[in-house]
Amino acid sequence: RFEWFCPSVASNPEQAQAIRNIVNQTSFPAPYVLFGPPGTGKTSTLVEAIGQIYKLLPTTNVLAVATSNSAANELTSRLLEIIPEKDIFRFFAKSCARKKKDIEQDVLDVSNLRSWNIGMDGKRFYENIRPCRVVLCTASTAGRLVNSDVPKNHFSYIFIDECGSAKEVSSLVPIIGIGVHGSDITASIVLAGDPKQLGPVIPYAYLNDTTHSVSLLERIVDKGLYARDRCRGKYDPRVITQLRDNFRSHPTLLEFPNRSFYQGELRAQASPEKTHWAVGWDRLPNRSFPLIFHSVVGETMQDENSSSMYNEQEAEQVLSYVERIIEHGICGRMVEQSSIGIISPYASQVRLLRNLLNKRHWSDIEVGSTEQYQGREKPIMLMSTVRARSKSAEFLNNAKRINVSLTRAQALMIVVGDPGTLERIDHWRSFIRYCRENGAVVESSVKLLEGPSTSRKYNKKKPQKPEQTRSGPEQESLDSIEEMNMMLRFLGIHRDCLDSDLD
Repeated sequence: RFEWFCPSVASNPEQAQAIRNIVNQTSFPAPYVLFGPPGTGKTSTLVEAIGQIYKLLPTTNVLAVATSNSAANELTSRLLEIIPEKDIFRFFAKSCARKKKDIEQDVLDVSNLRSWNIGMDGKRFYENIRPCRVVLCTASTAGRLVNSDVPKNHFSYIFIDECGSAKEVSSLVPIIGIGVHGSDITASIVLAGDPKQLGPVIPYAYLNDTTHSVSLLERIVDKGLYARDRCRGKYDPRVITQLRDNFRSHPTLLEFPNRSFYQGELRAQASPEKTHWAVGWDRLPNRSFPLIFHSVVGETMQDENSSSMYNEQEAEQVLSYVERIIEHGICGRMVEQSSIGIISPYASQVRLLRNLLNKRHWSDIEVGSTEQYQGREKPIMLMSTVRARSKSAEFLNNAKRINVSLTRAQALMIVVGDPGTLERIDHWRSFIRYCRENGAVVESSVKLLEGPSTSRKYNKKKPQKPEQTRSGPEQESLDSIEEMNMMLRFLGIHRDCLDSDLD
């Protein structure tokens, strides 16, 4: 019998269904997929599921893997609210010891960074983690568990969070190295993520059309067991649940991505106190519509030391909005810097905006790439698309990047860009049309705000080279060449076994 830790999760039909089926292993031996679109409570669902396994199945052990340390730390912190410290172990790579000061104390207290020998292996390692029923680490660090003396049947459940943004080979490390014994799958696998958002970071353009650019989650969703029933248009809940209730955004902000990427299946369920406070702002072209597309036909420049682009006119317009919000607030509500986020797909524009904000002493406003903002949210988001007067903007022609960029805001979203360039791209053309239909466009001929002048610090030249694939944020790598070799050996032995269960 389920006694829920979080009543709001229990009252949500999709979340409750997913948790029951995960605990009861209804998909075994195939993985269970938790399809979590933006703001739908995926992490809350995972935490509740692990908590229920801990409570209802006292002899089972759980391995929870995430693609980044920040995601693994977030899971750890939230699990500590419902599971005793003595039963949780957060396993860090040795390289993380340098960043101890950036890790929350509650996470450090249950980790190997606190007092254990960070590099311990073999029997000593297993003896230390054996009493801990829930172990958390990153996908790359999971390779260390494979090389230790942890028995193959030690973990009954393996959760992989943000599986859609992990390379398939990374997801297979814990699955095959820990959850497979011989030709048998011994652990119940849960893959959580959103195949409609950004996939793995690929540093080289020539890999874009290979399987390296596709996650395990994206590869299996909508195929075989995981395909929608053609007659009913629904997924089989025994193997997959799509979360539908969005607890993040104002309905206006959710409408376009919902229609464009999720077949209109998402429901806006966030509290008005969280999402409606910018309605009526005097800078909104449509006072009831907290979304602005501000047309700026600027000049795209290229940093002399890289292939990345920046646009000073767009940066000026973004700063003028920030200045207005910080100094005057919105609808009588003062806005903290930390409530504002700025996103741009170009690294040079991110650097330019950060420099300009720092000069104004607005350093608490976070500026980042689309990749860096995936999984994040802010009450107010501004976006600079950068490309202007360009016949080609293929870098912006990525449905997943557009989806992530437009789904971070809770209450107010402002997009600054050149419509002439963006309207060459189907999704951007549809977005601008959506804004026009709702009276939410500020045309370039309208000087809405007077902003500070931009310092021309960068050496600039007209772009001559075609755009190159993003290098993305730094990703965690395997701690050693030996681990990579181990992983490849496992893949060669067991990949066919896993595929046969999924197809």
